[in-house]
Amino acid sequence: MGRFGRKSRLGWQLLLAFVVIAGAPGLMGLLGWLELRDLADRQSRLIAQTIPAIAEVRGFAEESSRVVAIAPDLAAVTDDHVRRERAAFLFGQVDALRDRIRRYESSGQPIPAPLSRSEAEVRQGIARLDLLVQRRLAAEADQRRRLDEGLAATTELLEITDTLAANAEVAVSAGVVSLYDLWDRRAALAERLDRLVEVDLFQLGQMFELRGHVAEIALLLNRIGETRREPELERLRGALVARLGVVTRRLAMVPDRSRAERALVLLHAITPAAASPPGTEDFPGLTARLIALDAQTTAAQAELRDAALRLDTQAAALADGIVGRATRAGEAAQAAIRRTLIASAIGSLLPLMVSAGVVWFYVRGKITRRLDALAARMGGLRAGELHEQVVPRGEDEIARMEQAVEVFRLQALENRALAAERDRNLEELRRHREELRQLVDEQTERLRGEVAAHAEARARAEAADRAKSQFLAMMSHEIRTPMHGVLGLLHGLMQDDLAGRARERVVVALASGEGLMALLNTLLDDAKALDGAVVLRQAAFDPAALLRETAALMAGSAEGKGLWLRVDAPDCGWLIGDAARLRQVLFNLLANAIRFTVTGGVTLRLRARAGPGGVLLVMEVADTGKGIAPEAQRRIFGLFEQEDAETARRYGGTGLGLAISRRLTGAMGGRLSVKSAPGQGARFRFAAHFPAAAAPVQPAAPEAAGSLHLLVVEDHPVNRMVLDGYLSGLGHGFEMVDCAEAALARLAQARFDAVLMDVNLPGMSGIEAARRIRQSAPDGAGAVPVIGISAHVQPEERAACQAAGMVEVLSKPLAPAELRRALAGLRAAGVLAPALADLPAPQVARLARLYLDGMARDMAAIRAALAQGDAGAAARAAHRWRGASGNFGLSDLVAALARFERALAEGPGAAPLWPNLAALAEERAAQMQRELARLPA
Repeated sequence: MGRFGRKSRLGWQLLLAFVVIAGAPGLMGLLGWLELRDLADRQSRLIAQTIPAIAEVRGFAEESSRVVAIAPDLAAVTDDHVRRERAAFLFGQVDALRDRIRRYESSGQPIPAPLSRSEAEVRQGIARLDLLVQRRLAAEADQRRRLDEGLAATTELLEITDTLAANAEVAVSAGVVSLYDLWDRRAALAERLDRLVEVDLFQLGQMFELRGHVAEIALLLNRIGETRREPELERLRGALVARLGVVTRRLAMVPDRSRAERALVLLHAITPAAASPPGTEDFPGLTARLIALDAQTTAAQAELRDAALRLDTQAAALADGIVGRATRAGEAAQAAIRRTLIASAIGSLLPLMVSAGVVWFYVRGKITRRLDALAARMGGLRAGELHEQVVPRGEDEIARMEQAVEVFRLQALENRALAAERDRNLEELRRHREELRQLVDEQTERLRGEVAAHAEARARAEAADRAKSQFLAMMSHEIRTPMHGVLGLLHGLMQDDLAGRARERVVVALASGEGLMALLNTLLDDAKALDGAVVLRQAAFDPAALLRETAALMAGSAEGKGLWLRVDAPDCGWLIGDAARLRQVLFNLLANAIRFTVTGGVTLRLRARAGPGGVLLVMEVADTGKGIAPEAQRRIFGLFEQEDAETARRYGGTGLGLAISRRLTGAMGGRLSVKSAPGQGARFRFAAHFPAAAAPVQPAAPEAAGSLHLLVVEDHPVNRMVLDGYLSGLGHGFEMVDCAEAALARLAQARFDAVLMDVNLPGMSGIEAARRIRQSAPDGAGAVPVIGISAHVQPEERAACQAAGMVEVLSKPLAPAELRRALAGLRAAGVLAPALADLPAPQVARLARLYLDGMARDMAAIRAALAQGDAGAAARAAHRWRGASGNFGLSDLVAALARFERALAEGPGAAPLWPNLAALAEERAAQMQRELARLPA
């Protein structure tokens, strides 16, 4: 127990000092808390009195704001039931406002007189607006009724005029027939001719003119019902009266008096003022009354809004008064708080002085002075002063620290002896290092002689790398066949009812397989780019969309490094070029920019300017990375070249990306350049001219094909399993054979809707089999359509397949969507399907051939009209063509023709649409020819 007391002696001394230092301020704090509690009670009573009053005043503003917001909805209603609901809501808001005013008065607070007057004005404004809306709805109902009556009368008038015109045509026809009976009687013949010209033909012209005026009367009635402007109403009223006068005069000359009298009765019902019963308004008068009611409604809305604003202003003034009272009370409370703070500060000064005395005379004298002396001795030990011994004084914790410092001094003496031994060892190591340096110099001389050999070895390595690229390209083709099986089976598994981890694993496996296929395609493209065999596939593309899509794909890489990726790509229209190659260049540049940037980010910018040589497209990729030295800016575009060895070691890469990008941009007729300085980032710029293109016409999505009977020719067992799963899932019937010879024999025995043919078969190839299938039918007509499947999808092979008679070539690995699309166009979604549903096949065949002949004539007429600038002739030919196309399943062609007609009517912007329209027409014509060949004779 005595040992514990000695060990804790310093702790008890510090505890006593702490109690004295902390106790005095605590006592003063308790007294201050009692004073502040009384002040808080007074402040709470003030808040309890002012906050409810402020809440009531805020309610005034909220309810008046709702009145202002809902009033326009009341003015715009088109249904009487809705009007009553809106009016009831507004009156309810005003009633709530009145109740709030009464509650405020009952609390003993005075209400300003202007606030009560504003509430009454708001109520009157709502009542007036409700009355005006009610009148407007009634007037609109009367107007609709009168318009329906007028249109019914004009419809009957049109029927009468059609009958009169038909009678006049019959009279003319009878007169012409009677001329043959009077051929030998010249005088009677002349008299009959005079009557035919002066009476019958004149009467026929009058009837057609009468019909035109009646149609214009119906149009004027509709325009009078729609107008909401007084000058236009007066002009339309005058035009209506004028047309009615012309029709009345024409009816006076009609020989069929019964129909003429009926027509006059109908005209009387349409004539303004004349058809209105006493005390009612005519149709134009109803429109004028609606115009006046609209003006009154607008004025009533403005008055209601002004009244609500005045109410809001009065409520704000009342709130300001309440807030002022609360502010004054708060200032009084602040003064009390200041007094309390001063008293607390004075009361805290005495404990502070007591605490300072304890610290200075007790803590410093017995604790800190000894610690300072110990710290000085420890500093001497650190400086190497090891001769002076440290003697402990007392038995407290500081004494034990002094004992520990003495132990440290003794250990330092031992360490000094060890350091001397270490110096001797270091001297020996220095001598060995000098010998090693001499050895390195000798090795350096030998390495210099090997540099030339390394250069030659590098050239051989580059040649070997090119051979490796060609080998990878060939192997990527060979791998497509097993990958077709892998991806096909995975697609089939996705169609099964998998759940849980099994489905997750299939999804991961499918994504990995598709990623592997993308890698194989990239290897093939890189091998071609390095060999110089760059083939551009020209097509219409949107540059701005291309940049945004590429940036979206690279955004994850940038975010993973904490970089920003900005895109400045304004829309610049569609161009013609190889979008895939452009995307590859952008991927290389963006990947390099992200790789060599540590802080900051990357900016992708697009600019376009039209010129005589097409559209100048400029793409820039700028980063805030390490930059490129001037002497390396030309070298980095070479094969397997980087800025220096340190860059390759630190950032990685093969040195191929920029070389491939420059070769691709050169193939596009453009130039890839760089501007950079060390530490200031780099900016790569690509500029080239591209032809402008119109936005492509989007063809209608193919409908799902019906059940087909297919012959599948595939020798690989895995691919047969994949095709079995795909076709079964699509609902098609099929037979499978493993060679082209068996397929030809089976086609001679049975009829199939189509053949799915692997291009690379053992024995006879798929191309030779397709050629024989085509030759088996006279002139190729009626041959079974052949769809090729191949792992080699280069342009030359596609051309060979199409020349052999294949209607389409699908690439491996085969996607279910591509197979569905290819089969969808063979039968059920054909262009002849609508006609075959109503007519026999021979008649449909005759109609289809007539349509194809007419389409050729219409296309030639449109081309000639566009060349001559005759938009009217082009529109007539397009309209005629569109009407004929509606008889077949050509909805996409009909829609494209409708857009072309609208463009012709609107101005000179139709010419850019013609190339896409002509291409779509030729595609549909070829499809119709194929379907005609499959029709039974």
